[in-house]
Amino acid sequence: MNDVVFLSDMDGTLTPSRQPMEKAFAGAFSKLLEGKTFYIVTGSDLSKIKEQIPEFVMERFSGVYASMGNEFFIKNKQIYKNEFVPEGSLLSKLEEYIAQTRYPGKLYPNHIERRCGMVNFCVVGRDCPLEARFQYQAWDNSAGERKAIAHELSGLFPQYKFEIGGAISIDIVPHGFGKEQTADKVRTLHPSAKIVFFGDRTAPGGNDYAVAERLRQLGNCEIVTVSEPADVLRYMDGIAH
Repeated sequence: MNDVVFLSDMDGTLTPSRQPMEKAFAGAFSKLLEGKTFYIVTGSDLSKIKEQIPEFVMERFSGVYASMGNEFFIKNKQIYKNEFVPEGSLLSKLEEYIAQTRYPGKLYPNHIERRCGMVNFCVVGRDCPLEARFQYQAWDNSAGERKAIAHELSGLFPQYKFEIGGAISIDIVPHGFGKEQTADKVRTLHPSAKIVFFGDRTAPGGNDYAVAERLRQLGNCEIVTVSEPADVLRYMDGIAH
């Protein structure tokens, strides 16, 4: 398998969204990682990744692209870091959306989370309990609040990309600072290998779409769209036999 390199999203792909990796999955997945080159890319920072993925799985990864690929770690050692400081006018506009939301449920803290190379914006608040997370997600699927916000912000701040991130938030990144940067980085590290990418939001508008498209442009790749972590196991187990 040395001629194949794996790159994978985390939330919704290897773990339930913002939840720990399931124990049975972790055990089976760890065994399938043996002898393989496997990277993950996610909008979460390293501390949040470690909340979701057990250490015995983390140590099997060839590298971790955190914060949309704006931080890269190998065995907990930071290899590089990109910086991004959002302007005040953008932050003020985000505060307006929080104040003017039509969402009927309770709002929680941590609406504007600054991460390395990006900002994660969440109307309901990232500190919301799981039940509120599902409630907002269901409401947003009908009301389309996140799509409307991302569309308006794209016109006001064309220097940034606004992508629907996970179940409740919007990822805001300068052009070139998005997850797609990892496609070029992995290709540079492995110029002749086939790259297999796992993601649950690879359709246009999803936060895996850009990296999937960039991989297609680079060639010698396979995009595997999954609906649950078990799909990753089925694929990897299938090529192992």
